[in-house]
Amino acid sequence: MRVITAKYLRHTLYLSLVVLLLSLWTGTGLAAPTTVDKIAVTIIAAEQPPARVAKRMTASVTTVGTQMLVGRTISDVETNQGSYEKLVREIFDRVLVGYTVGQVSITPGTTTHIEVTVVPWGDVVRDVALEIDISGLSPDLGDLIKKDMGQVEDQVANVLIGLPVDSVEWAGGVSTAVIRELLANQLPEFRSNLEITAGQKTNIRLSLIPIGPVIDNVHVAMRSRTIPNVLLARASPAVSGATGMLRGLPVAFVERHKDYFTDKVTAAAASHPITSQYGLTLIPVIDPGKDTEITLNAETTKYRVTLEGSLDMGREEDNTSAKLHFGKFTGSRDEVFLEVKFLPDNLNWEFEPGWGHKFTQNTMAGVRYNLSEQESILWVNQYVGSNWTIRVEHTPKSNYNELGIRYKLHDFLSTEYVITEKENWLRLVANL
Repeated sequence: MRVITAKYLRHTLYLSLVVLLLSLWTGTGLAAPTTVDKIAVTIIAAEQPPARVAKRMTASVTTVGTQMLVGRTISDVETNQGSYEKLVREIFDRVLVGYTVGQVSITPGTTTHIEVTVVPWGDVVRDVALEIDISGLSPDLGDLIKKDMGQVEDQVANVLIGLPVDSVEWAGGVSTAVIRELLANQLPEFRSNLEITAGQKTNIRLSLIPIGPVIDNVHVAMRSRTIPNVLLARASPAVSGATGMLRGLPVAFVERHKDYFTDKVTAAAASHPITSQYGLTLIPVIDPGKDTEITLNAETTKYRVTLEGSLDMGREEDNTSAKLHFGKFTGSRDEVFLEVKFLPDNLNWEFEPGWGHKFTQNTMAGVRYNLSEQESILWVNQYVGSNWTIRVEHTPKSNYNELGIRYKLHDFLSTEYVITEKENWLRLVANL
C-alpha cells in the first residue's frame, strides 16, 4: 500500500489550484463584453447634398457618434438604442442649420452604423453668381484672371446648388476652401476674400489681393535702327496707355503672363498709323520688376531713315555736324542709301551715296562714296546688345582709319569715343 506523504498532498493541492485559476481566467476572457470600436455614417436626403457638404455632414455625425458610443459595450448600445438615436438627432438638429433631421437609425456592432435622414426646409439655392473684384487693377485684366481661375464658378456652384438657403452660411467654409484650393494652384500671386449673399440666386463677391512684390512704375523705351526717334515717339502715348495695366500687379504674375502683356503692347503700338505707314515690325521686351522696363524695338523692312547731330569734345576742326541717312531696302539684307552731312563750322555740305549689306542681325557692312572728296569709304557696324555699337571705317585713298565705340545713354542721346591714328575725342550724339 502506497504511503501518501504530506509533501505529495501539498503538490497536488497546488496543481489543482493552478488549474482552477486558469479555468476561471479563460472563462472570464470569453465572457468579456464586446465594445464599439468605430463608427460608420450614412447621410440620406431626398435631394442629395453636394458631395463636399455631405462629407462635412458625415464628419460631424462621425464626431458625435465617436464621442458618444466608441468604447461602450454593444449590449449597452442595444439596450439604450432609442436614447442614443434621440440624442444624435437632437445634437445634429442644432448643428445642421437649414435641415431637419427626420430619422436616426443606429445599428450596433464593433463597427456601429449610424444612418441619418435629413430634409431641407425653406428655399434652396438654384443658381450661383460669382463677381470678381479687382479694385485698383485695370478692368482689362478681368478676362485674363477669369481664364487663370478656370472653372472656379462651376466648382463653387457644385458646392452650393441644392443647399437650403439658410445653410449657405454654414457651408460657406466649404466654398471658401474650394476657391482657395483652386487659387493656390491657378492664381498663386493673389489671395482671396469672399462675401456670400445667400438666396435662391446666391451671390459671391471674390476680392483678389496681390501677394508679394507689385509693380510700382513702368518705363517704356522705344528704339529703332531704321526710323528717326521723332517719328517713333508719335506712337509712344498709345504704348504707354497699354502698359498702364501693369501697375499694381504682382511681379510674378506679369512674369508668368509675359507673352500676354507682350501681345498687348504690340497691339497698342500696331494700332498707331505710323506702324502701317512705315511697315514697322514691333518686338517688345518686358523686364518685370517693381520698376518694370519695357523696350519696344520698332524696325521697318522698307526704309532706314536716321537723323542725328554731333558735338565733338577734344577736336578742333569740324567738331559739330548734322547727318541725315535715307536708305531704301532692296531686299531682306541689302540697302541703298544717301547720307547728307552738314558742317556748320565752314557751312559745308557732304553727300555720300552708298550700299550696305546685313550679314547677321547685328552686323552690317558696306561702302559709301564721298562726292566732294571723290573717295570711297569702307565701313562695318557691329551692334552689341541693345545699347552698344562698334563702328569701323577705312578710307583706302588716304589710308585713314577710324574706330568709334558708341553707348546709348537715352533714346535721344548717345556718347561715342572716336579713335584715329592721330587723335582721339569724345562725341555726344543727339539721336533725333
